[in-house]
Amino acid sequence: MSEISDQVLEELQEELEGTCTSLTGLIERHGLDVSEDDLEDRLLDGAHAVERCGGCEWWFRCGDLEFVEERNAGFCASCDEDL
Repeated sequence: MSEISDQVLEELQEELEGTCTSLTGLIERHGLDVSEDDLEDRLLDGAHAVERCGGCEWWFRCGDLEFVEERNAGFCASCDEDL
Protein backbone atom coordinates (compact mmCIF):
# COMPACT_ATOMS: atom_id res chain seq x y z
CA MET A 1 0.00 0.00 0.00
CA SER A 2 1.39 3.37 -0.98
CA GLU A 3 1.42 6.46 1.20
CA ILE A 4 -0.77 9.38 0.12
CA SER A 5 1.14 12.67 -0.02
CA ASP A 6 -0.20 15.65 1.92
CA GLN A 7 -0.92 17.47 -1.35
CA VAL A 8 -2.97 14.57 -2.76
CA LEU A 9 -4.74 14.18 0.59
CA GLU A 10 -5.77 17.85 0.54
CA GLU A 11 -7.08 17.50 -3.03
CA LEU A 12 -9.10 14.43 -2.04
CA GLN A 13 -10.53 16.21 1.00
CA GLU A 14 -11.59 19.20 -1.10
CA GLU A 15 -13.12 16.89 -3.72
CA LEU A 16 -15.15 15.01 -1.09
CA GLU A 17 -16.46 17.97 0.93
CA GLY A 18 -20.13 18.59 0.19
CA THR A 19 -20.62 15.31 -1.69
CA CYS A 20 -21.77 11.79 -0.86
CA THR A 21 -18.99 10.22 -2.93
CA SER A 22 -18.05 6.70 -1.87
CA LEU A 23 -14.50 5.93 -0.86
CA THR A 24 -14.48 3.00 -3.31
CA GLY A 25 -15.30 5.37 -6.17
CA LEU A 26 -12.69 7.88 -5.03
CA ILE A 27 -9.99 5.20 -4.75
CA GLU A 28 -10.80 3.81 -8.21
CA ARG A 29 -11.07 7.23 -9.86
CA HIS A 30 -7.65 8.29 -8.59
CA GLY A 31 -5.97 4.89 -8.93
CA LEU A 32 -5.00 4.85 -5.24
CA ASP A 33 -3.42 1.80 -3.62
CA VAL A 34 -5.02 2.21 -0.19
CA SER A 35 -7.84 0.53 1.75
CA GLU A 36 -11.08 2.38 2.47
CA ASP A 37 -10.39 2.23 6.22
CA ASP A 38 -6.89 3.66 5.84
CA LEU A 39 -8.12 6.43 3.55
CA GLU A 40 -10.99 7.33 5.87
CA ASP A 41 -8.50 7.60 8.76
CA ARG A 42 -6.18 9.81 6.69
CA LEU A 43 -9.06 12.11 5.67
CA LEU A 44 -9.23 13.19 9.33
CA ASP A 45 -5.70 14.65 9.06
CA GLY A 46 -4.53 18.11 8.06
CA ALA A 47 -6.03 21.56 7.72
CA HIS A 48 -8.87 20.43 5.42
CA ALA A 49 -9.92 17.33 7.38
CA VAL A 50 -13.30 15.87 6.40
CA GLU A 51 -15.58 13.24 7.90
CA ARG A 52 -18.79 11.53 6.80
CA CYS A 53 -22.15 12.25 8.43
CA GLY A 54 -23.48 9.14 10.19
CA GLY A 55 -26.96 9.83 8.82
CA CYS A 56 -26.92 11.11 5.23
CA GLU A 57 -23.30 9.98 4.56
CA TRP A 58 -22.32 13.32 2.99
CA TRP A 59 -18.80 14.61 3.65
CA PHE A 60 -18.32 17.64 5.93
CA ARG A 61 -15.35 19.51 7.41
CA CYS A 62 -14.32 18.04 10.74
CA GLY A 63 -15.99 19.99 13.48
CA ASP A 64 -19.14 20.68 11.43
CA LEU A 65 -20.81 17.51 12.70
CA GLU A 66 -22.44 17.07 16.09
CA PHE A 67 -21.14 13.88 17.74
CA VAL A 68 -23.88 11.66 19.25
CA GLU A 69 -22.37 9.27 21.79
CA GLU A 70 -25.29 6.81 21.75
CA ARG A 71 -24.79 6.27 17.99
CA ASN A 72 -20.99 6.70 18.08
CA ALA A 73 -21.08 8.98 15.03
CA GLY A 74 -21.20 12.62 14.00
CA PHE A 75 -24.31 14.08 12.37
CA CYS A 76 -24.89 17.18 10.22
CA ALA A 77 -27.49 19.79 11.23
CA SER A 78 -30.17 18.25 8.97
CA CYS A 79 -29.71 14.73 10.31
CA ASP A 80 -29.33 15.99 13.88
CA GLU A 81 -32.81 17.56 13.64
CA ASP A 82 -34.22 14.15 12.56
CA LEU A 83 -32.79 12.28 15.58
